[in-house]
Amino acid sequence: MSSNIFNILNTAQVGLRSQLLAMEVTGHNIANVQTEGYSRQEINFEAMDSRFTEMGQIGTGVRVGGIERAHDEFLFLQILGEGDRLGKSRVKQQVYDQIEILLSEKSGQSLNESLNKFFSGLQDVASNPTSPPERSTLLAESQNLVSTFNNLGESLFQVQQNLDAAVAVDLGKINSLTKEIAALNKAIHANEPTTFNANDYRDSRDLKVKKLSEIIDMDFVDELDGQISLTRNDGTPLVLRSTAFTVDTTINGNNKSFYDVLVRDPAGNETNITSTIGGGTLKGYLEMRDTVVVEILDKLDRLAAGFVKEFNNIHQQGFGLDGSTGNNFFNPLATDVDANANNSGSTALTATNGDPSNISVDKYEVTITGADSFSLQNLTRGASSGTYTFTSGSTFNLANGFAVTISGTPTVGDKFKLSVSEGAARNISIANGVSSNTSKISAGFNSRTDGGNALNLVGLQSKALFDNITLDSAGSGTFTFDEFYSSLISTVGIQSASSQATFAQQEGILLQLDTRRENLSGVSIDEEMINMIKFQQAYNAAARLIAMVDELLDNMIHQV
Repeated sequence: MSSNIFNILNTAQVGLRSQLLAMEVTGHNIANVQTEGYSRQEINFEAMDSRFTEMGQIGTGVRVGGIERAHDEFLFLQILGEGDRLGKSRVKQQVYDQIEILLSEKSGQSLNESLNKFFSGLQDVASNPTSPPERSTLLAESQNLVSTFNNLGESLFQVQQNLDAAVAVDLGKINSLTKEIAALNKAIHANEPTTFNANDYRDSRDLKVKKLSEIIDMDFVDELDGQISLTRNDGTPLVLRSTAFTVDTTINGNNKSFYDVLVRDPAGNETNITSTIGGGTLKGYLEMRDTVVVEILDKLDRLAAGFVKEFNNIHQQGFGLDGSTGNNFFNPLATDVDANANNSGSTALTATNGDPSNISVDKYEVTITGADSFSLQNLTRGASSGTYTFTSGSTFNLANGFAVTISGTPTVGDKFKLSVSEGAARNISIANGVSSNTSKISAGFNSRTDGGNALNLVGLQSKALFDNITLDSAGSGTFTFDEFYSSLISTVGIQSASSQATFAQQEGILLQLDTRRENLSGVSIDEEMINMIKFQQAYNAAARLIAMVDELLDNMIHQV
């Protein structure tokens, strides 16, 4: 009989411990109701092994078979996939909003408004070519136009700089997250040879992986030992179990002002992954920096360069009040030469604006093809501009207005970019002669007083100067200055609206997925309070059973 009593005691004891653990799990859930990424934990009870008696099998109580977190792996992977799309679309929407404000007609620095006031001032000078007040007003409007170009160009360039800085910030976040994920992998692996899962470690790891997915797209691999690996779509790893790989920057070969992204393994081997990044905020920053803002700034620069070129060409033909002629109104365009960072030879290339009246405002790339030859590519139009031979150290003129000198030891494959429009918006300025003496404004055509040349300059406002300039994928055409800039604004507006719609859609998708996860894995205070009462009652019942056994034992002792 005493053995039966002690069996009852053991059954009550394990029940007491199990219910106590269940209340502890419930308390843990309640405490983490507001914890980001926390998954509700559930205790699994299972019957203990039965013992055999003459009357058959009799149960020996309950034990905790495990503590599981409420988690849906498929839903989690969906969230990761949509997370990188959201990160990319968020960046694009934010940057487009910023650019749209900069180019807006209501921004206080409207280029069209400045152009209209400038040409209006020219019209007044044409009507009164000898009047100093009209010339002073034109100079003031010229300075305003230059300032508007400068501010727009500088603002867009600053957007690029900020995007490049954001790339570096994102890489720092990636390195921090991958190290933490690798450390959590190690901790999970160390703690899960036991019966129970490392649920809190897994929640923490999932949260960091989710945050990482919003920065960069990646493939998720669930290893058999409880660890995970994270790889790029090209196979380049970011995390292999407990090893984190480092992401870093390297100089962009085409633009030494900005950085590419590389992955470095523990042995120091490097893989450039810039071109394969397909999602996340990192992709958004890179795409806006290297494509969108570049294209917008390029159009603005070519507008400024084309304006300077055409205006100076006509202005030089006229006469100032002092009888001078051949005067530039704006400072001539300077030639920018940019050697590719990946050049391996000692090739040196210099270039000047050899023919200001005919210089092309397109961007070109020289590629060395032999010891005395190179090819010329029009980058703006995506077309070949022919092949050339040269003599080292000798200057020769290209058909597009560049005067080029190549020296050193040419290496096949070395590249150089040529342009007079690079930075033109930021650098456009009024010629010193005009800014210091308004009599140098060449308003006269046949004489210094007739105003005919000023009328010719006014005619530039309605003259179609940009031939077959592609504004967007919809097509190309010939535009006036006003039309070209207005088309640019329109294109940015359409792209901005599209980015807003994409972001809103992506945000909605992820919100739905997060809501599904919360419904599945989130903590409900009401449910946990019900569980607390249930486990408390079971605990009290087990305690009451122990009290009963105590009474039985007391009776047995007194009987003896």
